[in-house]
Amino acid sequence: MQNKKLFLLIAGCAAVKFLVHILTGSNYGFFCDELYTIALSKHLAWGYVDLPPLVPALVALNRLLLGESLFAMHIVPALAGAGTLVFVCLITKEMGGRLFAVGVAGLGVLIAPVWLYLDSFFCYDSIDQLLLAAFIFVLVKLIKTGNVKIWLALGAIAGVACLTKDTILFLGPGLLLALLATKRRKDLLTPWIWAGVAIFLAIISPYGVWEYLNKWPTLEFWGIYRSQTLYHASFTEYALSTIMTMNPVLVPLLILGFYRIFRRFGEVSYAVIGIMVTATFVLLISLHGRSFMLSQLFMPLIAAGAVFLEELAARVRWKSWMKAVAVTLMIAGGILVLPATVPLLPVQALPAYAKSFGFLYQPIKDFNTPKSVYPQEFSNRIGWEQLVEQVAQVYQSLSPEEQKAAGIWADWYGPAGAIDLFGSKYGLPRAVSGHMNYYLWGPGESNWQVMIFVTGAMEQLRVFFWDIEFKEQIQNDFAMPYNRLSIYVCKGPTMPPTTIWRYLKIY
Repeated sequence: MQNKKLFLLIAGCAAVKFLVHILTGSNYGFFCDELYTIALSKHLAWGYVDLPPLVPALVALNRLLLGESLFAMHIVPALAGAGTLVFVCLITKEMGGRLFAVGVAGLGVLIAPVWLYLDSFFCYDSIDQLLLAAFIFVLVKLIKTGNVKIWLALGAIAGVACLTKDTILFLGPGLLLALLATKRRKDLLTPWIWAGVAIFLAIISPYGVWEYLNKWPTLEFWGIYRSQTLYHASFTEYALSTIMTMNPVLVPLLILGFYRIFRRFGEVSYAVIGIMVTATFVLLISLHGRSFMLSQLFMPLIAAGAVFLEELAARVRWKSWMKAVAVTLMIAGGILVLPATVPLLPVQALPAYAKSFGFLYQPIKDFNTPKSVYPQEFSNRIGWEQLVEQVAQVYQSLSPEEQKAAGIWADWYGPAGAIDLFGSKYGLPRAVSGHMNYYLWGPGESNWQVMIFVTGAMEQLRVFFWDIEFKEQIQNDFAMPYNRLSIYVCKGPTMPPTTIWRYLKIY
C-alpha cells in the first residue's frame, strides 16, 4: 500500500510539472536558443561550436515526428522536466524518505525557478538536467547497494550526458575527490569503475573526433565565453543569484539537506555525494559558471533535506502543523515565482508585472551585456516572427535582380535562427551569421554584392561595403537591450566574401 501511494504521489507531481509547461509553452514564442537548436537540427553533425550532438538530433527527430509548431516543440522538454522530478523523488525514496519526504522533494522541483525556466523550451538544458538527475540516482543506488557493477551504468549515463552538454564533466573532479576521501576509494581498485570510464570514452569518442577535426572550437568558445561573456560576480552576488534561481523558500530545505547528507542514513553514508557537491560548487564558483549550472548539485540536497524534515516532524507533537506550514510556504513560494519563469501572463501585462515583481529576477546577472527590464526568459521569446516580417519587407523592396543576388546576414544566432525558421513563408533566403556554428557553415551562396544586414553594430559595415543604406529599426518593446537591431542594405563589397567572413567570427 505504501509503495502504491508513493507511486501515485510521484506520478501526480510529475503530471503537474508536465501540465505547467505544456499549458503555458505556446503563450509567447520560440526562445532564441530554441531557434538556434532548430537550425542545428537541420545541419546534423557529431558536434557543434558550443554544444555536443545529441539535442539537435532529438530536435530533428521531434520535427520529423511531431512537426515544428510551438506546441510540438515543447512536448519533449516538458516530459524531460517531469522525468527530472521523478528521479529526484526516487533519490529521496532511496535515502529512506517516505510519503511526506517524497512529496516535499517533488514540490521542491516544481517550485524551483531554474527548472521551471529550463524545462519550458526545447534546448539542451532540460535534457541535460534529466540525465544528471539519472546519474545522481544511479550513484545513490551504487552507494546504497555497494554493487560496483553499477559503475558500468554510470559510465553509460555520463557518456550520453556529455553528448548533451558538457556539464557532467564538472562533476568529475568532485566525484574523484569524494572517492579518495571516503571508503569508496576501494572502488578504484576494481575493474568495474575503469570499465565504466571506458564506456564513457567510447560513447563520446565521435564527438571528440569531430572536435579534433574542427580544431577544438568548443575549447575556443568556452575560453571566450568565460573571459569575455560571463559576468564575474562577487561571492555575495553569486549567492544571491543562486538563492533566487532555486527559490528563497527552498533555502532552509537545502541547508538541512547539506547538513543531513554528511550523516548516516541507517547503515549507509552518502558523504561521497556531499563531498562531490561541495567540491563541484567550489569549482563552478571559481570558474564563474552561471548560477543555473549549480542546479544539479541541489537535487540530492533537496532529497536529503526532505528526509531530514520528515525525521524532524516525526519527533514533535505538532508534526501535522509542521508539515502543513512547510508545504504551504513552498506552494506560496512557487505561486510567487511562477509568472517570472514561465510564459503565464499576457505579454501586455509584463510592464506592470516587472514594475511590481522585478526583484524576483533583477538581482540575477549572468552576462556582461546590459540587462532587460523584463525577465530574459520572456524577452528572448517575443518578436521573432515580427523581425522576419520586417526583414521580408526590406527584401521585397529590392528589385527582382537584386532579390536573386541578395543574401541576409544576422548579428547572432537568434535573428539568424528566426529567419531560417520563418523566412520560407516570406520567400527569404537562409540567413548567414558569424555567430557560433553559423560561422562554420560559411558565407552562403550569395556573392555578397547585395546583402541585407540585421545588426546592432553598423560601424563594422563601413569597412566591408561602399554603399550602406539604413532601412528601418526593428520594433520590439520587450527585447533585451542587445537584441535591439536595425536593418541595412549593403552593396559593393570592398573585399571578397571569404575575406570578409574571417572578420565576422563570433564565438
